[in-house]
Amino acid sequence: MADREAKLPDTCREHPPMMPLFTRLWRSSTQRVMTLGGVGMALALLADVLIARRLGFTATTDALLIALMLPRLIGTVGRDATKFSLMTVFIQVQKEDGDAAFADLGARVFNLFFVFGLVLTCAGLLLAGPVVSVIGWGLDPAGRVLATTLLRLSAGIAMFALGSAVLEVMLNSHKHFTVTAIRNAVTPIVVIATTLAAWNHQGAPYLIAGAFTAGYGFYWVLLMHHAHRRLGFRPDARLLPVRETFNTLRGTIGYPLAGFGIRQSARVVERIITSMGPDGSVAAYYYAYRLLAAIQNLVGVSVALTGQPKLTEYDLAGESGRFMAALRRRVGVILLMSVPAAAMLMLLSRPIIDLLYGGSGLGDDGLTASSSVLFILGPAAVFYCMTPVLNSALYAQKRYGAVLYNMCLAAGSNVMLAFVLFKWLGLTGVAWAASVAAVISVMNLLWLLARPTRTHAHRSTS
Repeated sequence: MADREAKLPDTCREHPPMMPLFTRLWRSSTQRVMTLGGVGMALALLADVLIARRLGFTATTDALLIALMLPRLIGTVGRDATKFSLMTVFIQVQKEDGDAAFADLGARVFNLFFVFGLVLTCAGLLLAGPVVSVIGWGLDPAGRVLATTLLRLSAGIAMFALGSAVLEVMLNSHKHFTVTAIRNAVTPIVVIATTLAAWNHQGAPYLIAGAFTAGYGFYWVLLMHHAHRRLGFRPDARLLPVRETFNTLRGTIGYPLAGFGIRQSARVVERIITSMGPDGSVAAYYYAYRLLAAIQNLVGVSVALTGQPKLTEYDLAGESGRFMAALRRRVGVILLMSVPAAAMLMLLSRPIIDLLYGGSGLGDDGLTASSSVLFILGPAAVFYCMTPVLNSALYAQKRYGAVLYNMCLAAGSNVMLAFVLFKWLGLTGVAWAASVAAVISVMNLLWLLARPTRTHAHRSTS
């Protein structure tokens, strides 16, 4: 027995088998990101519940969601387009050219994104009225006026979100996942505090819209601090993007940016379609869809994000066997986690909606419609979670054109089906469209990954 104990490795002695569960979770970057993402998801859900209970499922809530849609859409597209594709470039520059080249590229890309976000913010302030007339087409005149004011209050989200996107990629490329994993928690904390403070205030919608901007700004400051402390990053306004910068970004970000822009535009079309329903339709669909999106971020994005550096390293080294083995393991993890989550959303759709939004003034008809949407979206959680992981494999292989092609296919099928099915089935028709589009997207991604390009075929024979 003494000899057996003496042969145990140091790691076993340092971490005995009966260590606390929290410690075991914290040792893995994927599990750590998922843990923090789960906290953020819970806080975001709490923020949604508080807003729904304070404002109700009314035209005011619809106006707030319409106003927040475009600034948050810009941030989502910028973050998703850079999260995986730009990380591959940063890792390659670091390995091949060193830390100085990495810092120089990071500073130039950061300046480009932040200035572009500033321009979009100014455009939002000046063109809020015409924008709301388009994306809030189904709102009544009073709702459009309110949404216009709320859009101006939340326009700053674009500037902070695009600046944060580059800082997140820089930190993630060095495997500093923890600080970026709290992104989903920072803004909800600010929104929750503001909603509670303004509970009896008549200007609550305006304060809540401003709180979203403040939350994004606070997260940007937090990322700046960590990028400086961990990477030594210092913004330099003199480092403007040069021709080499644009040449790098044209293929790296151009295709993913266009793809995510098109894909997220499908979400805008969904809001436009649902705004043509009765008052509260936008909110009823939005809050059901948010539960699906939360599971995608918690499971799919966490697994894809933490696995991206390793997939990139395998691809750069030409180790296709290890690349595919790592991808299969991540797909297995997705199935293990997403299938129970999908079953829960489907089987418990009505109790979940009643628990979260039963006191929000939605009414029995509204609760039934929202729970029906969640029931249909439930099984789609498996495909929504698998999409980021399969996309990350294409990003690691720098197959950005394939990503764009898949995004266009998914968005096109989603929009076409949503228009047709809404006329027949109402809100549930939009949910069916999103579900079918997710299945089409995953099937196409599997086909693309099984079909190697000329570059990878040459690597396997050389």
